[in-house]
Amino acid sequence: MSPLLRLAANDVRLTVRDRAALFWLLLLPVFLTWLFGTISGGGGPGKISLTVLDRDRGWLARALIVEMSGPSVALDVAEGDSAAGGPQDGTARWLVIPPGFTTQALAGKQQRLKVETAEGAAADYSRAADVLVVRAIARTIARAAELEESGGVPDLAAYEALRARPRLVSLETSTAGHGVAVARGVAQSVPGIMTFTVLMMTTIYGAVFLTIEKRGGMLQRQMTLPVGRTSIFLGKILGRVLVALVQIAILIVAGRFLFRLDFGSSPAGLGALLLAYAFAVAGIATYLGVVLANPEQASIIGSLVSTVMAALGGCWWPAEVMPEWLRTVSHVFPTAWAMDGLHALISFGKGFDAVIGPCAALAGFGVLFSLLAGRWGNSAYSFSSSTPLFRSAAVSGEPRKKKRS
Repeated sequence: MSPLLRLAANDVRLTVRDRAALFWLLLLPVFLTWLFGTISGGGGPGKISLTVLDRDRGWLARALIVEMSGPSVALDVAEGDSAAGGPQDGTARWLVIPPGFTTQALAGKQQRLKVETAEGAAADYSRAADVLVVRAIARTIARAAELEESGGVPDLAAYEALRARPRLVSLETSTAGHGVAVARGVAQSVPGIMTFTVLMMTTIYGAVFLTIEKRGGMLQRQMTLPVGRTSIFLGKILGRVLVALVQIAILIVAGRFLFRLDFGSSPAGLGALLLAYAFAVAGIATYLGVVLANPEQASIIGSLVSTVMAALGGCWWPAEVMPEWLRTVSHVFPTAWAMDGLHALISFGKGFDAVIGPCAALAGFGVLFSLLAGRWGNSAYSFSSSTPLFRSAAVSGEPRKKKRS
């Protein structure tokens, strides 16, 4: 393993070995993701959650359920007279198909169906569920009437054959005007909390460990190794990039399997964006570690910086709810660029080309703060009163003065 990778791996080892790392890496982000996702409406973008209690089990009831199915619907079907549903089961909204529905509907008797909604369920999704059910009823009635007129056997197989015919008329819809869609639920909370906690974790741990190394003389000892000054500096940057990527990987897995969030159709775009963001926060963490004098300062300043960047960068709430001028100003922070790219991939289904700009901006942040850290470390701050941060007598070629007795 090269010296650069050894230095980077050592930073990752120190971070993971810390007892509080599990809390910062996983437990706190997952809790905040759930909390903010619940507050902003829960569920992913475009998904209508609806539980159907089929107490009829007739073919017409099953046909109605088929008409309600679709890619934008999270449909949960329970059959039988004993099927329960409602707030006691944690169900947001549900529809009961009563016993005898198929027989009485085909006999011409009016049937009443109503979407019941639990207290606190997202109103927008409940209205969408009403529209979904009304549309499914209209389609079911139309096809059932055609079956009766054709004289065929009224059953689910005949209904499905009728449903499989090519449509005579197709309707395409698009959004008019210039409004901006607002991400909600886990589509906002997963990328938002990931962006915030990765920044906070990397900034605090990265800056704290660097100040500890300065104060304890560890970095001075590293300078005596047969390793170039540039390699040591790059090793510090890479170590913080790896720390950020470890947390990103954990939160991507949690978002996909715990919160069922689809991260879009461009893995390459997502990977490039997150790598650029990791580099940006690594540069910030290294810069803070260079300019701050002790771990206490690093912890306080790191927390304050990450909190301000998260609030103004759209991590805690959608940036679309902020005034236009503030949305523009917020792009002086890397968090705003990261959220722009993540929403483009996750909420709006865009491809790699949509994250080229955010990737370039984030890479720029990483380069800027890395250069500032290197310049500041070589010219302004020191381990002691006489040794510059990334310079020592051992690597500069200056002879050591012998101590006089």
